[in-house]
Amino acid sequence: MISSAMMANSFWMKTVSLISIFVLGNSITTGHCLWVKFKNKQYMLVDEPMTWMDAQSLCNSIDGFLATVSNEEEMRFIKSMTGVSTNIVWLGATDMFTEGRWVWIEDLKPMSYTTWYPGQPNNGKKGNCLIGYHYNEFYWHDTGCYSKNRFICQR
Repeated sequence: MISSAMMANSFWMKTVSLISIFVLGNSITTGHCLWVKFKNKQYMLVDEPMTWMDAQSLCNSIDGFLATVSNEEEMRFIKSMTGVSTNIVWLGATDMFTEGRWVWIEDLKPMSYTTWYPGQPNNGKKGNCLIGYHYNEFYWHDTGCYSKNRFICQR
């Protein structure tokens, strides 16, 4: 049985995590080093699981957007940010506007580089958001936008 003290502790830990993201998010834009630079872009892994829409909103609130991937080199860099164990992160592509037409949310341009897992995308109208799935290799899958995952912001 879960005690009320344990529930309260869990609530406060989640609240502190969210507050930390927003407070740190404000300091990030003033030059603190939570953003990781790669080439001419900056990336930040956010460990607080959120829906795809909430993740995009948070990235936008700190002058960014969910990460886009233009080439193999960027994909390797993003993969390196996710760690070495099984990990799932939101990336910034969707086909929610036109089924089967995947675009980057940053500029609504079609994806020119992809690394879909074989058989993906496969969720039709139910899978409108992009996850990077890291298990041995790093591949993309389409999935519903309402699950909660970690994510990578870019600016």
